[in-house]
Amino acid sequence: MVIMVIEISDFLSRVEASQYSIFTQKFHASVSKTLRKFNGTIKSKDNNNYLVVFSSVTDSVQCALEIQYKFKYVTPKHESFSRRLNIGMTISKELNEEDMILATRICEIVKEQLVISTKVKEAYESINEHATIDRELIRTLKPGEETFLTKIMNYIESNWMRSDFNWTSISKSLRFSYSQLYRRLNSLSGKSPNKFIKEFRLHKALVLLHDHVDSISEISTKTGFNSPNYFSKCFREKYGVSPSKYRLQHS
Repeated sequence: MVIMVIEISDFLSRVEASQYSIFTQKFHASVSKTLRKFNGTIKSKDNNNYLVVFSSVTDSVQCALEIQYKFKYVTPKHESFSRRLNIGMTISKELNEEDMILATRICEIVKEQLVISTKVKEAYESINEHATIDRELIRTLKPGEETFLTKIMNYIESNWMRSDFNWTSISKSLRFSYSQLYRRLNSLSGKSPNKFIKEFRLHKALVLLHDHVDSISEISTKTGFNSPNYFSKCFREKYGVSPSKYRLQHS
């Protein structure tokens, strides 16, 4: 089976409350219709994400391309740079946690908007004898890139809250020089190590804001920012609103 993860990354976070419900209705209607057309089965979804499985690799690739194409028509009034839809796909014998995590990471981290594993590419081209994956539209993640992505994210997820967490510790643990780490991470995500970690922490903060449990100051501390003011500054730069306004809009 093919596992597909669909995510609207920064865009929904920037949408004003008055536009939020209208956009999500249009987006989900478009995605649901396309998934039905290509026999995709929704395993879970929320306002920002879908987890979908397909029995046909051909259906999955064609579905991803159509969802990507339609997205710009769902959000015609917004600048193209703010409209980001990400799709990650991999193949699995069964719906297991390891492959779901890989598909999610491919979707969330790799800089291109439609990314598939090598196994998806090989299966698609094997079944469709005269077809090839268009590299202009779809990025295929090489096996070595998948391994690197898994290693670095496993380490970050396990250690990011430690007081001694930094890129020196990552380099040492993964046995990469900083230049190797920079080159590989930038190739995958389009971000420097420092920017990657900052945005990783901001994403964690976004989740905590949705929980409505901790104060802004507590979230700032939990996610590793030096001060609430610096956290708010970084958050506004990333999402276009202050943490308090974001929480109010999405309460």
